[in-house]
Amino acid sequence: MRRAFTLIELIIAMIIVTILVMLAMPMFSDHDAGRLSAAKHRLWADIQYAQAWTIANPSNPATIQFLADGYVIDGPPDGGTVRFTNSSFSEATGVKVSVSDVPVGGIPFNHAGALNIGLDAPEPRIHLSTEGGQERVDLVLQPTSGQIRLENAIGLP
Repeated sequence: MRRAFTLIELIIAMIIVTILVMLAMPMFSDHDAGRLSAAKHRLWADIQYAQAWTIANPSNPATIQFLADGYVIDGPPDGGTVRFTNSSFSEATGVKVSVSDVPVGGIPFNHAGALNIGLDAPEPRIHLSTEGGQERVDLVLQPTSGQIRLENAIGLP
């Protein structure tokens, strides 16, 4: 006697195949937006850490200096260098950093967590982009308060 698949069996098989395809898709897609998002979150958190450190330790203020592929936090003993590479912060490998209106010595913070660059100074901008340049985001710091805002978040989820 010949046996055929029931409708229930076919639906269950289709659900299993769909789940497997959904799990495999990220392995074959481009991760630029995810890497850029990871770099943005890490930099945002480190800026807030530098501000908090300086408020708690005004005699040893923090400064953030930028590199082409990361940044350096000076001041806190557990500061250091963060590079968006496989050997340092692999979640953001390949993210490029550029800045505008950032003082030559980096971004210094004052005892209140604001930027120590003068009241009439332009807003420092940190530009993060992927290697292909398809995705990018700008972090802009308010000099008088130290608040951070996002601009030009292109390609981020």
